[in-house]
Amino acid sequence: SVVDADMSAVIAHREKEKRKFDRRFNVSKKKGVKLTFTAYFVQAAVKAIQAVPEVNSRWHENELEVYDDSNIGIATALDDGLIVPVVQKAQKLDLFKTASVLQDLTTRAREGKLKPDEVQSGTFTITNHGVSGSLIATPIINQPQSAILGIGKLEKRVIVVEKNGKDTTEIKPMVYVTLTIDHRVLDGFKANQFLKKFVETIERWK
Repeated sequence: SVVDADMSAVIAHREKEKRKFDRRFNVSKKKGVKLTFTAYFVQAAVKAIQAVPEVNSRWHENELEVYDDSNIGIATALDDGLIVPVVQKAQKLDLFKTASVLQDLTTRAREGKLKPDEVQSGTFTITNHGVSGSLIATPIINQPQSAILGIGKLEKRVIVVEKNGKDTTEIKPMVYVTLTIDHRVLDGFKANQFLKKFVETIERWK
């Protein structure tokens, strides 16, 4: 399933908050925490998982195992391939802690310093393929998970909006968002429910 999302609210929030984040120290690194869009995507995914728990699951022949914890893997590109460090129990983290954990994991991933357990136990994966210029993709599910979220390139697009009963156009920062699913677990209706909640969280960020 493919939808698009207006990033205006997230961008405004990030501009307001990132100076605060720069002044708040990452205990392990003793430096400011970088507030990335990925931190927002993780938090929005947690909200969407709470709305559609089946997304955060594993298929078995006789049953569906739905996980209590949202252990969200973040696909991270390296010079020689791809690695997926996991944000453990993301549902218990606020935006600052999410950003801090992401910064630590992705930095150590690129330095080859991740521990084995930091790339294990993932229950759902996000891949921000847009950082390399891709607009839309259908990422491959990170088995044995049931779904993977793809985020495309952030770009300004002309969007038709209705104001005072009349159509007009505005330029907005938009991204395409895709959800690839295991159809044994989810159908299109459930996938669209997840994406609706994800996009609502992004577009109504305060």
